[in-house]
Amino acid sequence: MPVTIEHIKQEIRSLAPSEVDHLLRDLQSEYAMPLVEEDSSAVAAAWDAEIGERVKEVEEGRVTLVSGAELQRGTDALFAELGIKRIA
Repeated sequence: MPVTIEHIKQEIRSLAPSEVDHLLRDLQSEYAMPLVEEDSSAVAAAWDAEIGERVKEVEEGRVTLVSGAELQRGTDALFAELGIKRIA
């Protein structure tokens, strides 16, 4: 009789947290597709280009910088507006 996904999920729910962690690590190492070197190089190059563009925008005055305190006030206001409680 074939095992269904629901049956597997039920079995996983009965495991201890440490066993679930171990299972997830095993599954990830066996089934996750690792980045190949070319992919990670392309990602790094894309990030380098993005960072370069952002630095250029700051140097040319095309963006307005804000202090950490201003950012915190704005974030607090947005969270309050959305009814999200901040965890201290």
